[in-house]
Amino acid sequence: MTKLSATASKAGELRNAFDRARAIPSATRAADQGEELLSIRVSGDPYAIRVSEITGLANDKKVVAFPSPIPESRGIAGIRGGLVSVYSLAALLGYSGEVDQARWLILCGTEETVGLAFNAFEGYLLVPLTQVYATDERDPARAYVKHVLRAADLVCAVVSIPDILESIKRRCDSSQPSKER
Repeated sequence: MTKLSATASKAGELRNAFDRARAIPSATRAADQGEELLSIRVSGDPYAIRVSEITGLANDKKVVAFPSPIPESRGIAGIRGGLVSVYSLAALLGYSGEVDQARWLILCGTEETVGLAFNAFEGYLLVPLTQVYATDERDPARAYVKHVLRAADLVCAVVSIPDILESIKRRCDSSQPSKER
């Protein structure tokens, strides 16, 4: 099996597992089993994303550069028959390197889908709620981190997707020219 077909096979397998997990009503899953998270890497560092905060996951999508006053913007991508604004998760989290090497997109947003690009997807996690801790860190570089996952073999920040989306929306709104004259 070639490396490309192995990657495509792994992506299909992960996509199917994600779809199966999302088919079970979330209230049932959370009450019975714990917190559902995706384990990812951003610039080599481990992070987790709550499955309940996203609408999908995509890989190897072509992102076309598009002018934007927001430096974290990478452009737009065609996904599911529509155009999606893509932002670098690494840049949003304060990293300066590897922002253009991202091959995965977290799809999120209810009104308008946004893609958050990152470079490594590691897998699906189902952890007891007792392993996710609130953090009181006030570091501006960690503004999008409200919780930390501490499992037997993993300690990582849990990225707040709603906080990132709110920040992007606020920055987009403030960069628009005023319509008043």
